[in-house]
Amino acid sequence: MLKDKVVVVTGAGSGLGRALSLAFCAEGAKVVGLGRSLESLEQTYASIDSGKQDLFSFYQADVSQWADVQGVIGSAAQALGRIDYLFNNAAVYPRISFLDESAEDFSNAISVNVVGMANMCKAVLPVMLAQKAGRIFNLGSWADLSPIADSAAYSASKGAVHSLTKAIAADIAHHNYDVQVHEWIPGHLNTQMSGYTGIDPALSAAWGLMLTQRKNDKKNCLFERDQEWLPPKSLKQRIKAKLFFWKK
Repeated sequence: MLKDKVVVVTGAGSGLGRALSLAFCAEGAKVVGLGRSLESLEQTYASIDSGKQDLFSFYQADVSQWADVQGVIGSAAQALGRIDYLFNNAAVYPRISFLDESAEDFSNAISVNVVGMANMCKAVLPVMLAQKAGRIFNLGSWADLSPIADSAAYSASKGAVHSLTKAIAADIAHHNYDVQVHEWIPGHLNTQMSGYTGIDPALSAAWGLMLTQRKNDKKNCLFERDQEWLPPKSLKQRIKAKLFFWKK
């Protein structure tokens, strides 16, 4: 199902981005990996099975910089002819108190986590709309609902991801194409960002593979792990649902 599909992964040099790159290459997809560290991207390349390494192309790029993103996506789309999936995974998590964090560092975190995500969507969507098909998965978190100490920039950025994803989906809804923009919350992962506690990124990557194969007519969903997350119904909604059932 994924053979010859083109998947763009940001933050491909480590953590979930690396795990996604390995998983998609193993399934025969062509993966375009972006990351700020060339050395880390080379390590991801070296981690891929030798028989599949030709499926992984990588670019050193800062997603918060439009010129970087525009150049990479332009080159990738021209070379590969299409882009089927985007996993907007790149993020930073500065663990520092809001009052101790410099204004510059706070702004940088927002630039990577929010502006970087918007840049990738802005570059990839025209390609997907032109081919009338494509899926974007913006990596989210529940961190904005109950922020912990030393997480102001990260929590604020993930709150922005919720609304940004919905807004982008709304802006392209008038196109009668099979192009979808979703938010994906894979959970607390065992990566450097979480202090190496939580879910194995390889397991989360397997969920990512499943989401790409999920039959879905909705233009915008929020997925948690490998399932669609739906907000709990209010008491009024539950009563109306039961009354409707009884009338039937």
